[in-house]
Amino acid sequence: MRLLLCLVLIAGWAPAAELAYWRAGEPPAAKGLAVAPGPEGWRMEAAAGGLVAALNPTHDYFRRAEFRVTAAPAPSGPVWLSVEYLDRGYGLISVSVPVAEHDQWGVAEINSGKLRRATFRLGSGALAAPLRIQGLLLLRAVTLVDSEPPREPIPDVPPAVTFRTSSQRVTTAGADAATPEQLPEALATMRNLLPLARALGFNGIESYVKWNFVERSPGVFDWSFYDAIVDEIERQGLQWFPLLIVGSAYTLPEWYHDSKDNIGFVCLEHGLRNDIQSIFAGTQNRYVQRFLAEFGRHYGSRKALLGIRLGPSGNYGEAQYPARGNWGYKGQPIHTHIGYWAGDPYAAESFRSALRRQYATIEDLNRAWGDHFASFDQVRPFLPVTAATERKRIDFDNWYMGAMSAWCEQWAKWAREAMPHTFIHQSSGGWGAEEIGTDYSYQARSMARLHGGIRLTNESDNFAQNFAITRMASSAARFYGAELGYEPGGFGSARGVAARLFNALTNGAVHLFYYHPNLYGNDQGIRAWLNDAPLLDRRAAPMIDVAAFYPDTAIKLDDEANRYLWASAFLSRAEAMRSATDYDYVSEQMIADGALDRYKVLVFLWGYITEKDVLERIARWVERGGTLIYPERPRGPLRTVEGDLSVWNRWQSGRTGKGKVIFFAGDPEPGDYYARFVAGELRRLPQLRPAVKRALGLRKPAEVYWSVLSHGELALLNFGDEEASVRWQEGKTVRLAPYTIWME
Repeated sequence: MRLLLCLVLIAGWAPAAELAYWRAGEPPAAKGLAVAPGPEGWRMEAAAGGLVAALNPTHDYFRRAEFRVTAAPAPSGPVWLSVEYLDRGYGLISVSVPVAEHDQWGVAEINSGKLRRATFRLGSGALAAPLRIQGLLLLRAVTLVDSEPPREPIPDVPPAVTFRTSSQRVTTAGADAATPEQLPEALATMRNLLPLARALGFNGIESYVKWNFVERSPGVFDWSFYDAIVDEIERQGLQWFPLLIVGSAYTLPEWYHDSKDNIGFVCLEHGLRNDIQSIFAGTQNRYVQRFLAEFGRHYGSRKALLGIRLGPSGNYGEAQYPARGNWGYKGQPIHTHIGYWAGDPYAAESFRSALRRQYATIEDLNRAWGDHFASFDQVRPFLPVTAATERKRIDFDNWYMGAMSAWCEQWAKWAREAMPHTFIHQSSGGWGAEEIGTDYSYQARSMARLHGGIRLTNESDNFAQNFAITRMASSAARFYGAELGYEPGGFGSARGVAARLFNALTNGAVHLFYYHPNLYGNDQGIRAWLNDAPLLDRRAAPMIDVAAFYPDTAIKLDDEANRYLWASAFLSRAEAMRSATDYDYVSEQMIADGALDRYKVLVFLWGYITEKDVLERIARWVERGGTLIYPERPRGPLRTVEGDLSVWNRWQSGRTGKGKVIFFAGDPEPGDYYARFVAGELRRLPQLRPAVKRALGLRKPAEVYWSVLSHGELALLNFGDEEASVRWQEGKTVRLAPYTIWME
């Protein structure tokens, strides 16, 4: 008692008074609190020397199991909610009312096997309606107290998943803030989340590094905010994988925003400006280079740095033009949309310079475009839909995408100069829309030259769609030798965990990133991760004999081709084809660089037009023994931009050398109809490798996808709601639970 009194006098601490409680039992003991389960129900289990209420798990991927707490009477002022639980399993405990991170702790379940407490400070009125507790399955007691309870130390546990093969398993942990002054809250969030990230086997934590946080006056850098972030990450035995952002509107320092160097993008559609920095003006170049150099000097040799990701443009800090995301300077609204951001005078001069390099005289340009310009000085950027000729439109799109590619490559070169030995990823987003400006082939090639990688920022929760929108970059990265990484483009459930793991392990990806709510924000995500993440050690490049032609030119000439993800004929057919076979995309740039030699079959999904040199390369590949499959309807013959049909006519007359061209006479919609035709033709081809032919012979539901890896293993994904049976021609059968991966 004397010791307790001394503690009270010295530390100002006194035991919290118990206002109300509920304790698991048969029947439960309660005073002022009632606790009930959600629709799934619960059961009482004997554990840890007493009883715990065990929630029955939900099997709905979009709804969570929960405890519901009701107070009678509801307290009038702020109180502390103490949730005693058996720490068995992994998860993040949350309540249904807002609680600041510094007002909660003990919320990470890390499978210590101990009785632990999660504590939340509830504001006035928080218990006026039933309070929901999610992310928790084994509840011992709930208590309301009138003052802050003591903070218990977090047990030290080994990671649930260990990896033999090096990989970057990166997640978020609340390390970002709107202003530097919010650092204490960011650190509190990290203290709540980092133990769970480490326990699940992650080794990297991502945060944004914003220009305005570190260079608050010109040339004077203060890294104290990020030093504190990195120190907290290191304390948990983890590493840092930051995203460096300089040109996005919300990262501009005040001194720069108010200077003459602040030149933002201007859209062609409306003539309106925003504060995302124009890549054409050149005024930000020296600031970007200085920022990257200073970052490299401060962090480049620090062991805590797992790698970096570049944020060269766009409102999300990606390798693209502005595309939605209403994040303006100091939180102000911003004009942004998917469109063409070439309305400033610097963009016009860049466009004219590119045309002068392409055309010897203005007369040459006029002949190609069907125009009557008196000089190059009269040429301005235009909305592609207004182009009267195909060549004019292609010239604009080639320049527009090429300008972004060159800017991103320059960023990467500056970063490599600043950090010669650091792992660098370019941020490649979107799904191939011309307005977004991401040329996946160019970015993969440029990053390979710099011994770096690309992180796709566009993965979907649906595997087939995920494949369709990421395969161009994945194929290019493997062809050119760039490292691969993946990031979800938004919402993620347990289905997405399985889909993304399958995508990574069947592409040999070195990097896999999760926003922590993708795992912690649903009841099955962590379970899916624990079940299938160890397979990342068996990842490898796929064994691919079949490629689909990626129609760069056709996309540039068609307004609807890829602008709307849900309306793209190419992507919808690509999704359907993935159920029939594993395959790569091969872009026109990849074909020009010799990629066709890697494949035995080339399938056209959509697109009927390409450049002359590309078509000639395809024709020579066919003559050397390649097989091409082409749907004749509804687009008709394959031609060049200038309308040359000579290659098509040769194929129609059967002049294909050692190879052959297989024509599909029906309508390729719906896509699964064409996919079945292609699969049937593939099974008859003798040149496919035995492992690929064996996989093509599998009898399986459409929701099961296969990939043969380069080391010979077969990987299967059941992306269906029901158990799936897969049978080999030789009689072997396996059963796969919903949304699981199987490897042999």
